[in-house]
Amino acid sequence: MALRQTYLSMKSKLPPGAETVLVMRGRGNDDLAPAEELFHEFSELKGEFVPGCGYPSAIHYAWEKSDYERRFRSQIRANPRALARLKELADRATTRDIFLICYEGEDKPCHRHLLLEIAQEEFGAIVDPRPFRPAGDPNSP
Repeated sequence: MALRQTYLSMKSKLPPGAETVLVMRGRGNDDLAPAEELFHEFSELKGEFVPGCGYPSAIHYAWEKSDYERRFRSQIRANPRALARLKELADRATTRDIFLICYEGEDKPCHRHLLLEIAQEEFGAIVDPRPFRPAGDPNSP
């Protein structure tokens, strides 16, 4: 049992009984989503991406140019409600799998990965950072 992560299109493929927590804005867990300012800046920077500029994708470009990781970590650590929610999830993940879910696929940077790291750093959460693979997937562990 662990705190895990995946993306929205995999939600229907999760094992029965797996708990899911949508960590996108407007899905009931806004404390665990990027602040509107960061989200909008990130989105604008994705639109400025020019292929061949040294980044593999618009998301990678925007992630670095917005200083996303540092800003998101600061946002979460400065928000007592976000930390309390992460602690609650970390505690419950000792007895069941809990999946943090967002839009970005596994090959892109995403704040849900940072949430797992913060939960592990702050609360000693049991974390399984491996990408979720449905049963029968040839890439399943």
